[in-house]
Amino acid sequence: MIIVVGDLVADLIVLGGGSLERGTDNPAEVRLTRGGSAANVAVAIAPRHPVRFIGRVGHDTIGRALVGELEAAGVDARVQRSGRTGAIVVLVDAVGERTMITDRGAAAELEAIDPEWLTGAEWLHLPLYGFAAPGSRAVVTDAATAVAGAGGRVSLDLSSVATMRALGRDALQAIVNRIAPDVVLANADEAAAADSLGLDLGTAVSVVKRGGDPVRVEVAGERFDVPVRRVDDVLDSTGAGDAFAAGYIVAALSGADPQESASAGSELAMSALRRPGAL
Repeated sequence: MIIVVGDLVADLIVLGGGSLERGTDNPAEVRLTRGGSAANVAVAIAPRHPVRFIGRVGHDTIGRALVGELEAAGVDARVQRSGRTGAIVVLVDAVGERTMITDRGAAAELEAIDPEWLTGAEWLHLPLYGFAAPGSRAVVTDAATAVAGAGGRVSLDLSSVATMRALGRDALQAIVNRIAPDVVLANADEAAAADSLGLDLGTAVSVVKRGGDPVRVEVAGERFDVPVRRVDDVLDSTGAGDAFAAGYIVAALSGADPQESASAGSELAMSALRRPGAL
């Protein structure tokens, strides 16, 4: 069982939202979709491996609908319920790049996880968003410690430069030290932020996604560049990194080495680039 802990929120995707004129109407294509990095990873894994999502949503209609979508996709969804479900406005420009306006709502208030929800974990995947608030940070850290102690592997996605900066070097380093991830995933901007903060990843395999450029994998001090196929008709990059994580984890659990796993991740990520919203 792969377990993913983190956010399940509503994404309001605005295609054509990259250049807005203030004070008047701005025509765009607007779609409401399921979002949240952890939920996206779980859905991408579901057709390929048993997967469980753990998170928190509100006592509201949108929360019930989002959980229903996860379950319909084949995800074993275990959720706490309180307050209101989070939402993110995603402004997508002409080349598919996105700017996000984030309100995590109940997702930011994760409380102690029922130990039974972690039973059978072969791999635990943790987006950095779950560490943003001190309360949920302790909860997610405890989950990582429990899974690792039972012999499971742990991956950390650095997820967001803004979240990294808000945490700061000391808190971010403490997170890495405490959970001792087997794999750390980042995009090029997040990797640069980690370098600028002097973040020490310890013995973790470092995997850096660089858009259409080769994925950079570092294992025990040795670097490898893994080629990727370029996608010229990018519609929206939302969820591409989450799809990459899903492909990487499933491949690694099947016995693939880090380079092979990165290649599998990049192949799955391409499917996210040609559609609006996450997988």
